[in-house]
Amino acid sequence: FELLKKLNVNAYRLSLEWSRIEPEPGSFSEPVLKQYDRMIERLLQLNIVPMITLHHFAHPAWFHSYAPWTSKDSIQVFYRFAKKIIRRYAEKVPYWISFNEPLVWALAAYGDARFPPGEKNPKLVMQALHNMLLAHSEVYELLKSYNYSARLGIAKHFIAFKEARNWFLPDKGIADRLDSFFNRMVPKAFETNRLHFKFWPLLNYDKPIALDNKIDFWGINYYYRMHTRFQFNFRQPVKFLFKHPRTDMGWEIYPKGLKKAIRLMEDTGKDIFITENGIAAMDDELRTSFIEAHIRVVKKAVQKNPGIKGYFYWSFLDNYEWLEGKSKRFGLIHVNYEDQFRRSIKESARRFAQLRLFT
Repeated sequence: FELLKKLNVNAYRLSLEWSRIEPEPGSFSEPVLKQYDRMIERLLQLNIVPMITLHHFAHPAWFHSYAPWTSKDSIQVFYRFAKKIIRRYAEKVPYWISFNEPLVWALAAYGDARFPPGEKNPKLVMQALHNMLLAHSEVYELLKSYNYSARLGIAKHFIAFKEARNWFLPDKGIADRLDSFFNRMVPKAFETNRLHFKFWPLLNYDKPIALDNKIDFWGINYYYRMHTRFQFNFRQPVKFLFKHPRTDMGWEIYPKGLKKAIRLMEDTGKDIFITENGIAAMDDELRTSFIEAHIRVVKKAVQKNPGIKGYFYWSFLDNYEWLEGKSKRFGLIHVNYEDQFRRSIKESARRFAQLRLFT
């Protein structure tokens, strides 16, 4: 946190680890909660505003057998956890995120089976997403009951989709459908009270959902552009590729995609935070250029729209990347995993500390 202060950071997004807080159903760890007490108090002492994320992909070990997201019971189980946290911190923490990338999690858990519980069923993807969004709605009312001025949002992942072949109409059609599914479906559900998407032959989902636009802001998580290629394969009609990979994740750097995401979310009329934007790179000069290019996009948007409230780089420290482990370094701060996690400031962090979005 003192390193945050050195970088002139005035807000910090942190996620709470549900499995530590509630190791058994309905049993909460007071020592763990006291550790979060100390963390939040220290941030406030340093005049750094905390933004708490309640759900950031991880679950207690008991969750998927006890009340998985495909079950309606999951809503009340998550509500119980959220109530424990919100009751404790609602008066201290002004900004909250219910879910980080709920669609991404649902796709990873029930689409390609790379996250627990590791099933492959498109209907379960939508069923889990449906319940997560309903849980958000419940948590929204809960937070307002403790502190009406506190703000709750969702961190929504955005991808800039582009057809792989300009001359081939099916590629363009696939890109447009993926944009509709991945980028637009969830925000639209908040406005229409309907979660709906049809992509024959893989998916046909259309159900009412009582969201009533209960959201104060949208978080934009943006990293890359992805090209789409149609292929004659009933089970896998889309091939994804990065035409100009430059990051250590093999992703394409495309700052204009962030501009598109901001424009899309401006149509919701809600406030906007860039909740994640970053690069995995051993090349720190590349990280610096990435940050500067994307900050320029945000700065231009801020000049036109006062509803854009902030920017969080991902990530502050080199992190454990869910599917990559410690091999991909996103951090502004270098973490030496072989030397007791010793931390050192990268040059890109010093440059980041000099940037200003709001004047």
